Amino acid sequence: MKCFQCGAEVPPPARFCGLCGTLVGDPHDATLMVPPESGDDLLQRLRMVLAGEYEVEHELARGGMAVVFKATEIGLRRVVALKVLPPELGLTARAAERFKREARMVAEIDHPNIIPVYRVGQIGGILFFVMKFIEGKSLDAILQEQGALSVRVTLYVLRAAARALAYAHACGIVHRDVKGANILVDSDGRVMVSDFGVALRSSDVTLTADGTVIGTPPFMSPEQCAGRRAGPQSDQYSLGIVAFQMLAGSVPFHADTLAGVMHHHFFTPVPDLTLARDDVPARLLDVVRRALNKDPDRRFKTTREMLTAIEAAAFSERDRQKSERTLQHLVQGRAVRKITTRGLPPLAEMPTLATQALPAIPTRSRRLTSTVRLAGLTAVGLVAVGAVWLLGRPSRAPAPAVGAPFDSTSRRPAPAPPSRPVVRRAAPPTGRLRLLTTPPDAEIFIDGRRVGIGSVFDEVPISPGARHLEVRAPGYETFDTTVVIDAGGTLSLKRVTLRSRGTG
Repeated sequence: MKCFQCGAEVPPPARFCGLCGTLVGDPHDATLMVPPESGDDLLQRLRMVLAGEYEVEHELARGGMAVVFKATEIGLRRVVALKVLPPELGLTARAAERFKREARMVAEIDHPNIIPVYRVGQIGGILFFVMKFIEGKSLDAILQEQGALSVRVTLYVLRAAARALAYAHACGIVHRDVKGANILVDSDGRVMVSDFGVALRSSDVTLTADGTVIGTPPFMSPEQCAGRRAGPQSDQYSLGIVAFQMLAGSVPFHADTLAGVMHHHFFTPVPDLTLARDDVPARLLDVVRRALNKDPDRRFKTTREMLTAIEAAAFSERDRQKSERTLQHLVQGRAVRKITTRGLPPLAEMPTLATQALPAIPTRSRRLTSTVRLAGLTAVGLVAVGAVWLLGRPSRAPAPAVGAPFDSTSRRPAPAPPSRPVVRRAAPPTGRLRLLTTPPDAEIFIDGRRVGIGSVFDEVPISPGARHLEVRAPGYETFDTTVVIDAGGTLSLKRVTLRSRGTG
């Protein structure tokens, strides 16, 4: 039979075209089922299209962006790791550009703690790049087997990882997915950072717009959870999570749901490491606390500064040698004395919103209903948090209170009548409102005045009393209810989820 992609003859029993690598079938079959490629199918396809250049052995790992195989470069007889764009993602221009961009960025940087890239290629519809093969284990695998690590080994790993990230940041590259699975330890105990698969050059604004949530939830910074653009401080936060995990034996924030994990990143204070163990030096505690600040502006100004703070902790040449030897033993599967830690207090549960029937405004004829509920903080819904995450933002002039006299023509507060002298009195106490919406582009109205899109977070002072709240978005049913604002208080409705029109 012939390949429908390039027309080349495909002799039986081959299932892939030897010229372009396309999966083919018998055209005389009544129905041709082409299921997604399994690991074995992709392996066979790679062996066919890369024959003569690489001997592809077996799959090593599979992630959201690529599949990694172990291979041997025939010309140099060099063992390499072959990273391939999985066919099930679809070779779209966007996916291909992101994949090739990763290879170009990593190939540009040369650092002993960053895994080097040898080649980028595209053959027979297969997009791949070749990088150095590391014989060892990931830090994540080591932590799963060993639990918490000694302070000495933790400092050794942090120094290497921070050096790699500081160098990448100086080159304008942000990793965006720093975690134990992307920190590799080779058989000699050396530490290297890998997988810049979602890396972002600081100057590159064409491929990832604000509002896209990228990363691994337990290690994501609050700004990444909010869909905001990641910077070097985002990598610092993730490395801080890795440091906490090495010292405590677990990540600081965990929950049964993705929503719960992200909620902790936003609102839950980082657990005190001294509750887990007593031997962490003050300098290292300060590094972890600063890196895990929820406000990126309060983390380290540069990752080089973070590296300097890490290196300020006492660490001798003897410590380095012992740490290297300990990691060698862990990679080889040899027994290493486990570090005893105490359990940390349980984290506070993510709050839920109890809905109550609220009195209707007497002057309105239509019935007002209350259907507030807490939706799961999904990756799409969390885009709204990017607009409300206001830690460290500069102060601004207060807005006029909702419910005060308002001139709808000028869109500014109506002036006091000029015919009477104005008696200056202390402004009456007002209340505040906190609210997120799903969808994130819904308009929020108080007493007919728009006060926000997607969110309200203390920005607008509201006169106390019963207020009419509406949330509107095209294609969704309007949320319409009455809320009661207390003087000097804050009413937190968490999230209002609109129902699509036509759904039950």
